Amino acid sequence: MGERRSIGRLISYLYRLTGSYLHERLKKHGIGSGQVPLLMRLYRGDGINQDQLAKELRIDKATCTRGLRKLERAGYVRRISDEADRRAYRICLTERARKLQPTVEKALEEWTKHLLSGFSDEEREMVFDLLERLVANASAWKAGGGKDV
Repeated sequence: MGERRSIGRLISYLYRLTGSYLHERLKKHGIGSGQVPLLMRLYRGDGINQDQLAKELRIDKATCTRGLRKLERAGYVRRISDEADRRAYRICLTERARKLQPTVEKALEEWTKHLLSGFSDEEREMVFDLLERLVANASAWKAGGGKDV
């Protein structure tokens, strides 16, 4: 009997390969694959607080804190006390991070292009649509308290 097909296994494998690719492309800049989503969100607009960043990226606060700490040590972000809430921090990109933006974006674009090589335009759109639906279904499960489906 053949191996059962598993969406989770395939997504996990793709996630690990993506991490390996990004690690290779960005290691000379001191960026790990785990910091890429943080940077990409901050490139769309920095100055948000750490809790909001974690929420938007759907990662736990501890993971967000570790990633930001690495970026801060490497000189890519600064944490600034929030004027409205002194217990919170706003995350701001440094000039070093802004100069790195084209490199990070190019690495992601090239990886996406590689993954979608051999796909028609219609198939490419379908891949994104289907993945977005998977995320919506998984998010609905989580929002429902993670109860059995």
